[in-house]
Amino acid sequence: MQMRVTTASRYAQTTLEAPAAVSVVTADDIRLFGYRNLSEVLGSMRGLYASYDRTYHYLGMRGFATPGDYNTRVLLLVNGVRFNDNVYDQASIGTDFPIDLDLVDRVEFVPGPGSAVYGANAFFGVINVITLDGRQLAGPQASAEAGSHASAKLRFSLGTVDAQGADWLISATRATTRGADQYYPSFDTPSTSDGVARRLDFDRSTQLFARMRHDGLALMMVHGERTKGVPTAAFSQIFNDPRSRAIDTNTRLAAEYSTQMLPSLAFTGRVHAGRYQYEGDYVYDYPPLTVNRDVGTGRWWGTEWQWVSTALARHKLAWGMDYRRDTAITQRNFDLAPQAQYLDARRAGEVLGVYFQDEFALRPDITLHAGLRWGRQSGSTGAVHPRLGLVYWWNPTTAIKVLHGTAYRPPNAYEREYRVDLPGGVVGTAPLRSERVHTTELALEHAPTVATRMLLSVFRSSVTDLVSLDDASQPDRLAFNNASRVHVQGVEAEVEHRLRAGSRLRVAYGWQKARDALADMALTNSPKHLLKLQWSDSLRPPAGSGWQSGRYAVEAIGIGPRRTLQNMRLPGHVRTNLTYSTRIANAEVSMGVYNLFNHRHADPASFEIREDAIQQDGRTYRVKLTYAF
Repeated sequence: MQMRVTTASRYAQTTLEAPAAVSVVTADDIRLFGYRNLSEVLGSMRGLYASYDRTYHYLGMRGFATPGDYNTRVLLLVNGVRFNDNVYDQASIGTDFPIDLDLVDRVEFVPGPGSAVYGANAFFGVINVITLDGRQLAGPQASAEAGSHASAKLRFSLGTVDAQGADWLISATRATTRGADQYYPSFDTPSTSDGVARRLDFDRSTQLFARMRHDGLALMMVHGERTKGVPTAAFSQIFNDPRSRAIDTNTRLAAEYSTQMLPSLAFTGRVHAGRYQYEGDYVYDYPPLTVNRDVGTGRWWGTEWQWVSTALARHKLAWGMDYRRDTAITQRNFDLAPQAQYLDARRAGEVLGVYFQDEFALRPDITLHAGLRWGRQSGSTGAVHPRLGLVYWWNPTTAIKVLHGTAYRPPNAYEREYRVDLPGGVVGTAPLRSERVHTTELALEHAPTVATRMLLSVFRSSVTDLVSLDDASQPDRLAFNNASRVHVQGVEAEVEHRLRAGSRLRVAYGWQKARDALADMALTNSPKHLLKLQWSDSLRPPAGSGWQSGRYAVEAIGIGPRRTLQNMRLPGHVRTNLTYSTRIANAEVSMGVYNLFNHRHADPASFEIREDAIQQDGRTYRVKLTYAF
């Protein structure tokens, strides 16, 4: 229950020591509950919920999930390397996330503002996906799975340690889903296929991953490609045209070196580079009938340096700098035939940040965490953001945390420069200002034994100059603006207990109230209530039956009522998943039933989709076989 985490302060500490109420999902949790993508992993965590519009998955945090936002207010890291792109600032958490979950050792989520440590995008929280080492696979491994809607997936991985002691992990994954036909009432006419989008919910992806670690040096390569059909006819497209699709390509390279320079001084240096490209084909008849192609391409490189010192008594000092050079940010929009160009925006830029932290033991039972960061991004003014945290040890198993932090998010290139005066397009807006948030939180954590953990948290956030997508003054057009001020307050509670026989129970509940202060109304896609229930246990068949013992897991996720953009109230729902896994010789077999009771439910849609809510899948199945050679 006192797992060591690295995300809260950028160095290792236990969850009780960290100046945050950290959530962790381990590799064992991912296998046991049969999570199929990062969105499902995050959706199981306290205070988080996911939405899906049949193209991308969106993350809601403590009642906040703005329509049209591509997860820009959460920072996504992989092994400490930033994975948000530099065009949309998007955190990819669905099938566009370029790493197979079978390669993940754990996922850490730190709620609250993290700009004092990480800079922009660490607005409502930081996700850090930490991958396995090769020695944890210990040889070749193959995995195959099949499921509903003609879904299939193959993975081959190799983990080893060579003669020089270097740890290697190499993996390749290919996944396909035909998808089910989708019905949309807004298009229910004979001329538009009676509202049924046929064979347009397909999803095809390829993932490549390689990692090497040796004597403080770590190298990583990630590449992912995904092609997703768009059945919703988003952005005012022709309905049910098979040419409508979105293609996401992600590539990341990173090298990290860590060393103990002195007994009291540790250094970590990192260089990284990346490329992201979005390519969307939209079919219009404005006239003539044509395919409109939308392309966003970003390339960048960066470096990070950090020092951690324990030379001063009762102080743990950390300081460093981050620099990123955006070598190319390109956004284009054009018709294929007849050729016509509507947007060609190109620019470069840079991001610089310098930070300092002090973990100061005021007394043996009181620790003060103080942090300060100055950051600047091209096109925005510099900003200083502090963080304060006080951790009081009531006793060795109980900590009370008082936390306060601020964060900012400058408008990204898409929000600033994407201007296409076409149906469903974004038209010119006034200059946008940076968003800012102030959050105060009081948390009580109690871990009386190695098998039990309890948490209670109360928080309040105030957001100013929120950048949001809205209807423009012109018909069938959209625009970005700073016209929102939001207040969020809430309470979260969690209890986890593991029994001796291998049973496990976890219950998490969240109540949050998020309101637009200017409009004096609740936010769209903002449930007041979130409930997570998990139970797992071993299943031992009768002696002599020939069956192997295994483990089963039940997960129920409840999301309260939510308001849509058209002010319709979506009822709350509970989605229940059941999984069973067992081992036969060197093979692990798992079976999962998702939405066990076939409960109909929908997620609120964004402005670019005609439907006010998007129906989600009913009962689906998956069977998976993993074989270690």
